[in-house]
Amino acid sequence: MKIGLFSDPHYCKVSCIGETRMPAISYEKIKEAMTYFKEQSVDICFCLGDLTDSPDGVTRADAIKNLDEILELIHSFEIPFYVVPGNHDYLTLKREDLARAGIKTPPYIVEDEYNFIILDANYRSSMEHFDTAGVDWTDSNLPKEQVDFLEKALKESDKQAIVMVHENLDPSLEESHIIKNAIEIREIIKNSGKVKMVIQGHFHRGNEIIVDDIPYFTVRGMCERNANPFFIKEI
Repeated sequence: MKIGLFSDPHYCKVSCIGETRMPAISYEKIKEAMTYFKEQSVDICFCLGDLTDSPDGVTRADAIKNLDEILELIHSFEIPFYVVPGNHDYLTLKREDLARAGIKTPPYIVEDEYNFIILDANYRSSMEHFDTAGVDWTDSNLPKEQVDFLEKALKESDKQAIVMVHENLDPSLEESHIIKNAIEIREIIKNSGKVKMVIQGHFHRGNEIIVDDIPYFTVRGMCERNANPFFIKEI
């Protein structure tokens, strides 16, 4: 099975954010990625979060327009596509905006050769979602109902699973990027004996590590300078 992956394009019309992020050119980067995925006949593709961005001056109306524009491009390639929502997706957009555009609200499972378990850690320690409480990218948490969903999904299926979340479960990354209850989540993943791999975004430099004999992949950020680190993972 071929899985197309990219993360953190932060698409908007702003040419540069900070010193390294160039979100305006992510449109062409995504077009290049999707063209390659089509040529290589990938079975499914995912954005691991921060599909769009809303820096200062980008209104909710602007953000909705940007979201519609980038999704129109992606869907034109007619490849099954899913977004794992990230913190920047909620700077001005609401879950209802993403839902209207066809982006499902996690948790949910995409059933294929593997069960892709999609989670949303965009919750503050108060367990209020970022789209209502405001984004604090250093305070991401997976709420109990999603922890329970993950545990139940792994118990009830004989299929191997791939767990996907924007923020990080990888314990080797900078603490500010790691989900606050990551230890509990990794324990569930380990004890299930059914997780093929964990795939994340958020940490733009990317990483690969083995934890409890399970590969944890962090997809590099697409928005960084002129790099375009999309790739295909065959499993």
